[in-house]
Amino acid sequence: MTRIASSLVVCAWLSSSLVLCQTGPITIRAGLLIDGTGEATPNVRLIVEDGMISRMDRLRGNVTYDLSDLTVMPGLIDTHVHLTSHFDHDGKIHRPSSDDSDAEIMLYAAGNAQRTLLAGFTTVQSLGSRLDAYLRDHIAQGDIWGPRVLTSLEPVTVATGDPAAIRAFVRQLKTDGADVVKVFASGSIRDGGRRTMSDAQIEAVCQEAADQGLRTAVHAYGALVITIARAGCTSVEHGTNYGDEAIEVLAEHGTFVDPHLGLLYQNYIDHRDAFLGIGNYTTTGFERMVEARRVGLQTFRRTRMNSDVKIIFGTDAVAGAHGRNADELVARVSDAGQRPMDAIVSATSRAAEALGLDDQIGTAAPGFVADLVAVEGNPLENIEAIRNIRWVMKGGEVYRNEVEPVTPGRRSRRRGRQPE
Repeated sequence: MTRIASSLVVCAWLSSSLVLCQTGPITIRAGLLIDGTGEATPNVRLIVEDGMISRMDRLRGNVTYDLSDLTVMPGLIDTHVHLTSHFDHDGKIHRPSSDDSDAEIMLYAAGNAQRTLLAGFTTVQSLGSRLDAYLRDHIAQGDIWGPRVLTSLEPVTVATGDPAAIRAFVRQLKTDGADVVKVFASGSIRDGGRRTMSDAQIEAVCQEAADQGLRTAVHAYGALVITIARAGCTSVEHGTNYGDEAIEVLAEHGTFVDPHLGLLYQNYIDHRDAFLGIGNYTTTGFERMVEARRVGLQTFRRTRMNSDVKIIFGTDAVAGAHGRNADELVARVSDAGQRPMDAIVSATSRAAEALGLDDQIGTAAPGFVADLVAVEGNPLENIEAIRNIRWVMKGGEVYRNEVEPVTPGRRSRRRGRQPE
């Protein structure tokens, strides 16, 4: 048994003691159902069979889970996280070195995955580490639990080489099992966010990815997003500062836009001492992030005015942010003026569309996977209710439950106690 596998066995034992198991159909009463496509309906009953939503109605009668005091939504989707990012024992952000233990990193990643799932995010796209593939596969196999994971394995950068080398690299990523190709077309915003890749390199990676049936998520700032859209890339990550021409081009090409406006920057402020002094986490780097946040909010306000731009939800969650993903939704509404329903759609059906999974997840309707979450309060009236997760189901299994099953003779079997 490998070091990674043996560590994950421990996680599997811990997680198996928390899942609520049920045989036969599961019935759920939703006080309010937000379906992920922009519709909200009171007093809905959902029937779940074999991990899928089999039907919905408004009939009364006994149910397995009475969530009539809660708002039910599809499981939330974060299209940009870094599950292996963590703080080391010294409280500082992890610095990769030759002494790294893959097993220890995987334990941190498993903990991050657990926090993310309990926060109501049933699917994430992790953009940054080959170790994500192990986490993805063990979660899918049921060995440990966490959100459904898609991964880029490792990114394409200017150092990958010329267009021919880039195409070969993308083909290898496909062979190695990548779900998406992460591309760094710009440098870090802490270094100024300057463009690093040529048009030819960008076109090569996005075209080869499309030929291989892979999506592309491109880290880019400013007017470079125009090149990204015209090259046929799938999504722009960050964006931050671009003008009206770029907005029109993004709309014309159907490019998904994944801005990061709140959690990313607030997390760095909250954990400043854990980052400062390491790499480009300098005083100047932090000042640049403050400015990027200010400009990013302005850019987002202009972008959302064009209803044809496909805005999706991602957080760029790194160490300290996992499990706080919903804070980004709050920021988009409270700080950037997005309508609560639009914010929720961006994190459900629209995010699923960006992942190529909109026929499976992101919508609460018959024929879709039973990924469902319930919150206390109505996020359409107060978006901060999105943080009040009380119940989480992924693939028909309940992973968080603060509402006891109620149907006589059909109670789910609780194995172990719920985490506090």
